[in-house]
Amino acid sequence: MDPARPNDPDPADPFFQERADHAILETIEIATEGENHHGALRKLRGPLMKIKGVHDVKVDSGHERIIVTFDARKTHPPDLHDAILRSGYKPGPRAD
Repeated sequence: MDPARPNDPDPADPFFQERADHAILETIEIATEGENHHGALRKLRGPLMKIKGVHDVKVDSGHERIIVTFDARKTHPPDLHDAILRSGYKPGPRAD
């Protein structure tokens, strides 16, 4: 980073948009307690997959959760949260 320009992005930073040549994948877990897991997946998959950067939405029935994998450079958890609420889905209290 140039000390004369402290707000300029550092090109050595792996999150620097122009330099990054790979996705930075993160996952979140959404509880499905008390819900039919396949029903929850049907409600959430479409809206979540429409969000730029979402790579996959899958169900983990054994742990009562849905797992969303996304590129953290293209979307953020609040965007996913908003899409979940707009879908009409009510998440469970906690994913194990």
